Amino acid sequence: MTGNSYTIGEISELSGVSVRRIRFYSDKGLLPPMGRSSNGYRVYSEGDLARLDLIRALRDTGVGLKTIRKILSHALTLTEVLQMRLGTLEAEIASRRRIAAVVRATLRASEPAASDLRKLWAITTLSQAQLRKMIESFIDKVVDGFQVDDAWKTQMIEASTPELPEEPTPEQIDACNEIIKMLTEESFTETMRSEMALVWKGEFDLAAYTAVSEETLAKARQAIANGDLPTSTNAVAIAREWLTGLARVMRRDADGDFIDWARTHRKRARRYQELVLTLRGHDSARAAAGEWLWSHEAMTPLLESAA
Repeated sequence: MTGNSYTIGEISELSGVSVRRIRFYSDKGLLPPMGRSSNGYRVYSEGDLARLDLIRALRDTGVGLKTIRKILSHALTLTEVLQMRLGTLEAEIASRRRIAAVVRATLRASEPAASDLRKLWAITTLSQAQLRKMIESFIDKVVDGFQVDDAWKTQMIEASTPELPEEPTPEQIDACNEIIKMLTEESFTETMRSEMALVWKGEFDLAAYTAVSEETLAKARQAIANGDLPTSTNAVAIAREWLTGLARVMRRDADGDFIDWARTHRKRARRYQELVLTLRGHDSARAAAGEWLWSHEAMTPLLESAA
């Protein structure tokens, strides 16, 4: 070593990076030598040593060579790259936790079969973004051709998209699989479209629908706090107001056709809420979903008496 210049062997020894790897970075243009010695060997500077340390650190975090080149050429800042990489790493960690939970759930069976693993594996290959896109696609297909407000669609998507748990329980894995099945069955989509055609007549009033729903949930929340069961007289009264309000905002009479729709829709909505509740798992989500489930349960005797 002479002054502040290093041969490739010296910079390899100082950095802990192999000579072969340093040559590779040099040939890729990531670490061009400051020059060459009289006998033709590559020579590197103190700055090159610092540059090599940065390249190695970025590679250790999984950053690709193309991205590193952008950093070194100042096309991307180090902060931007590290933020992107952190997001990727966190997603990878969540994915691996989910995989571990699925393997753990599979091993609970005394003699797990390949079919058991295939059933459980769906949740490991599904990202949060993919689940949301699946729900968006389903709702788009259901409401296609109907006069449904975009804001209402957004509201429905938000309410219907649960967060996938990082370490799902066997019950949550089953819930996820059932939701995927519901969203991807063409027959279910067509059934929901038929229900839309039966009830959604004229322009949908999102504000009125939201007001009716919020009023019902507020009353359900208070009734639950008072200890009222879904089978109580008060619960049935709340459900009756809810049904009448829904018919009004959908511009329908609460006649036999509407009752038939409500009966079928209630069963599906209740089941979906149960699955979402299972996937969410935490107390605040249970409380919110519990109000919906309580309200749907309260509607049961009302719809059965109209059958």
